[in-house]
Order: sequence, then structure tokens, then C-alpha cells
Amino acid sequence: MKTLLAILLLCFLRYSLAQEAIPKRYQFEVELGTDNDFLVLLSESDRYYTYGINASFRWRNEKPIFLDKLFKKKTGYFQYLGLNIEAYTPDYERENTETDRPYAGWSYAELGVTYGFSSSFLRLAVDVGILGPASKAGDIQNWFHETITGDPTLDWSNQIENQFGFNLRGSYARTFYARKSFNVYGVADVSLGNIFAYVNSGINLRWGIFNPLAETASFQNSILASMSNKEIFMDAGIALKFSGFNATIQGDKIEEFNFLDSEFINNQFLNGHMGGYYANDKLTIGVRYMYSSGEITDNHSQQYIMLTGALRF
Repeated sequence: MKTLLAILLLCFLRYSLAQEAIPKRYQFEVELGTDNDFLVLLSESDRYYTYGINASFRWRNEKPIFLDKLFKKKTGYFQYLGLNIEAYTPDYERENTETDRPYAGWSYAELGVTYGFSSSFLRLAVDVGILGPASKAGDIQNWFHETITGDPTLDWSNQIENQFGFNLRGSYARTFYARKSFNVYGVADVSLGNIFAYVNSGINLRWGIFNPLAETASFQNSILASMSNKEIFMDAGIALKFSGFNATIQGDKIEEFNFLDSEFINNQFLNGHMGGYYANDKLTIGVRYMYSSGEITDNHSQQYIMLTGALRF
């Protein structure tokens, strides 16, 4: 009898320890964010990529779906649905606008899945939306100017015409060097579709208190972090982008574009960023400064600020 009780007690202790080893995580997360060149101090605003508004809902599934069974070594995974509006304008105060970018609005929904691993993560997504006046990006910008800032309204009458948009996107990040408060990692992003076609790859640094890449706030992966989550860190990086097609500049003329010979488009240009992030058990806040040397040959560089806030439950 004593032997049986000892065996039962041992089984109970092993089960309890196993349960404690499994991190408790929240099931859902909502996020709101905005990008705007207006937020960059001592810099011109309302030119090139002038603003973006986004909202996302993320959730973890208990049962594997889609490609989940293919990644047996994953540490976690989640799905997400996002709604986005982006506005692009020329530098309309320039005297010479012959080689400037056109007005363009891009509104779309994105559906994606993220797989986390011990030192990396993989994200796959599809974008579906509308490019053109039906996106309402110009109406939103002019409403904001009239109602909030008192700035002059812009003439969006001559913008890129309506067209259906579809992109397939992938993103992969992996740690190269890691210490307790310092991290070096690489990121590669790919898009293929009739709105954007590019490859963007770069090297990045993090310093402070942070989670593995698959659970960190800077990549919107905090839903995979434990309920005792705590992050406060800085993040910076530089990337080289190869752009094959950008419909916000070229409209629907993808079949006429020659990737190897373009006097108007910069097929290769630099992107850089620096940001700060804070996350606790439920809340995530992030701010990131973005820089781009630009896709138009004689345009100025692009600068804007990204602000994000997320809540897990």
C-alpha cells in the first residue's frame, strides 16, 4: 500500500512540475498603430509615404491548422488579421514635379501566420485590397488637415486609378549573436504581387531587456511571450532593398516595367531604423524612427515615425 501511495505521489509531482514548466500565455491580442512623417521634428511632412493607419487582431489556436504540422520544432505560433490604409503623395511644394511620385492610396486587409522557434521566426501573409480613389486615403488626409491640424487640403484628383491589389509576403528573422542584454540578428522580407515586388534584407542590433525574436514586441510577437512578460529595449538596423515593382508609383503598368533599366526608379536603396519598446504582462508600446534613401532617382530621402500600442487578454 505504501509503495502504491509513493508511486501516485511521484506521478502527481511530475505532472505538477511539467505543468509549471509550460509558460502561461494570453490567447488574444489587439493592436493599433500609425505611421506619419508629420511626427519627425524639423523635417518636411506630407511627401512620399505620408501616413499609415493600421489595426490588428492576433490569436493563438489550440489545434494545429494550415502549415502548422510542417514545423515540428516550433515553440509557438499564432494567426492574425490586419486592416491598413496607406497614403503616398508627391513633394507637391517642389517647382519641378516631372519626376516626382504620384498621389496614391492603398487600403487592404492582411491575413497571416507566424511560427516561432528558439532563435528565429517565420511569418507568411497575404494582402488583399484596393489601390486608388476607392481606398479613401486622400479623403482621410484632407479631413485630418481640415479638422485637426488646420493645414491646406491637397488635390488628390489626379491620383493613380482604382485597381485590385494582391501580395504574398514572407518574413524571416534569425539571431546571429546573443548575450543577456545585447543581440545581433538578421531579417529578410519578401513581397510578390501586383502592388509590391521586392526583397529587403538587413542586419539589426538590440540592447536592453528583451525576449527571443519569436516573442519580442518589436516584431509584434508578444502574444507568444509568457504572462510574466517584461521587455524594455532599443532596436536599430540597416537594410538594402531591391525593388522590382511598386504600384503606388507605377500604377498598373507592371508588364511595362524593366527591372534592369530604369532612369526613373531606384531599384536599390537603403532603409534604416531606430526604436524603443516597452512590454509588460498585458501591454506593449513601441516607437520607431524610419529612414529611406528613396525609390525615385531625384527625390529627397524619406523619414517618418511609427507608433504602436497593443493589449493582450
